[in-house]
Amino acid sequence: MAMEYNQREKDGSIGEPVKVGNGETPGETIERLEKEKQLLLAQNKALGERMEFMEDLIAEIAMKVYE
Repeated sequence: MAMEYNQREKDGSIGEPVKVGNGETPGETIERLEKEKQLLLAQNKALGERMEFMEDLIAEIAMKVYE
């Protein structure tokens, strides 16, 4: 896990964040996990729709077979 700190500039203002260590900062981890969550939700929805389609297809085939 990495950490970040803001280094002071020569004029006393707060500078850009400086990353220390290897890996992701907590902010980077949160951002990555949010993206993964959105992808997984979309995949889950697509799989649910596909499963519903397959169930309807099986029911339709069964109706044709047992006519």
